[in-house]
Amino acid sequence: MLCAACLGELVAALRALLTDGAGGPGLLAELNTTLSRQHTTSPGPGVVGQAAARPMPYHEAASETSWVLANTITTWAREVHACNPHLLPPAGSTAAAAAWLVGLPGLLALHPAADELHDEITHVVARVRRVIDRPPDRIYAGPCDAPIEGERCPDHLYAHPGANRVQCGTCGTEHDVTERRNWMIDYAAGLRVTATVALGWARLLLDKTIPRGTWDSWVSRGRIVPHGTDGRGRPVYRFGTVRDLALAHVSKPRHTR
Repeated sequence: MLCAACLGELVAALRALLTDGAGGPGLLAELNTTLSRQHTTSPGPGVVGQAAARPMPYHEAASETSWVLANTITTWAREVHACNPHLLPPAGSTAAAAAWLVGLPGLLALHPAADELHDEITHVVARVRRVIDRPPDRIYAGPCDAPIEGERCPDHLYAHPGANRVQCGTCGTEHDVTERRNWMIDYAAGLRVTATVALGWARLLLDKTIPRGTWDSWVSRGRIVPHGTDGRGRPVYRFGTVRDLALAHVSKPRHTR
């Protein structure tokens, strides 16, 4: 059973998805406005391994966060309904599921897995806040690392989407964006990441969209195996393996009638 403080935090997180508290749009609407943008940051949850201690200035896309949010909210709505089958089920959209949950604070507090429900929903809503607060309109293009007076430039490069060249704001050195992106792919290959992070990186680093069903098939057939767990106990996988499978998957010929 959730205490009053935790229940209040949970309900506030759900309400924040729907409205800003002053009648304006909530986090869901703000997230939707960033779905076509990319963001940069240091490694977040789900990235482990020795190499992850070094800066990996790359953030999961808003589209990936939107998928995680939708999956989390709708899954818990179904779980709550399964414990209360006398209620009308929630509608299928994320917003509808969040609104349905907001109206049942007592049932949320008494849910058999109320602690997990609270943890996962508040965690994913906090993640949405972080994503929409990121400055948009530029993509990370790797470190500069150009030689300057016997040392290496410590700055990072940010390019406009579609640009072929990017100039370092500190030393003025120009770089090829494709070369920088290839550096990131090679660097990320040694990291161990969760399935969510791996699918997001495959799409944004490689521009390859892998359906979740395909991922599940790889795991069930042993084509990709976990290499330990992250801090929350979730299995992690070598991104280099994911990269190779993703490239092979999208290169396979598709049969048409």
